[in-house]
Amino acid sequence: MNKTQKKDISFSKNEYAISYEIDTFRYIKSTEEPIENRIRCKIKKSFIRKDSIGYLFSIEVLNRTQSNKEDILDLEDQLANLQKKLVVYTDEHGDIISIVNRGEIFEEWDDNKSAFKKTYKDILENVDKFTEGVDAILNDQTEFLNLVKKSEVVTLLFPPIYKQNLLSQESIKQQKVICDFFDTTALPFRMNTKVVAINEETQGYQIIRSGEIDVPRFDEESASTLISNLFDVHKYNIKIESNYLEALDLNNDNIIEEATMLFNVEVPGIYSYRQISKLKAI
Repeated sequence: MNKTQKKDISFSKNEYAISYEIDTFRYIKSTEEPIENRIRCKIKKSFIRKDSIGYLFSIEVLNRTQSNKEDILDLEDQLANLQKKLVVYTDEHGDIISIVNRGEIFEEWDDNKSAFKKTYKDILENVDKFTEGVDAILNDQTEFLNLVKKSEVVTLLFPPIYKQNLLSQESIKQQKVICDFFDTTALPFRMNTKVVAINEETQGYQIIRSGEIDVPRFDEESASTLISNLFDVHKYNIKIESNYLEALDLNNDNIIEEATMLFNVEVPGIYSYRQISKLKAI
């Protein structure tokens, strides 16, 4: 790309609200029946202000539909309500650093916890232990932040691409961690982020973020043990492969206009996970 502008990519300084549609498809194949699930959301993202803490945003899920609600996926659909409205701070790079309304979210969960237990007491082996786990996550800023960051909604709406010298370097090295992907074991990636073009329609930058497993930071032993126990396969026959990609289109105010995320995890012959998420401003 011919970079005629050396000024770095920064947040829009004006307050704004923009609505998006997000379409996510997930496919899981293992020794059991394949699982498919399609999640469609309409989201409203609003920039409120910049202050001494950072950049304040609200994210509101206006509606959400899920194609598969069998077994544990019904539980996933219910717990998505914990993130239906978030007020967050980001740092200058666009990365979320705190969730302002975590206390309100906990209160709403606490009010509905008895009804939740009654609904899922015959589905969950130990519903009390499960709800205690949700309590612990909501009561811990870091744990809840990690949970929120796993969402494709937050991933695509808040990429850490601002004030990163992207216009004066060929690419920059970053990190991304998907916490607790293998039960309690995180899946870390080495990311390569670069501007690849200018969108002719929006005159905004097009950015690619691609990632491979960060081997030194990945606890493959722990992840392999989990897979071995789940699928009754010897650990030495397990090889975990994964790749990750984000394609981002900004408008001329540096606001996300469109985005795509591709995420694959493969354990050859044993397990595969595929996800594609597409976001578009409406």
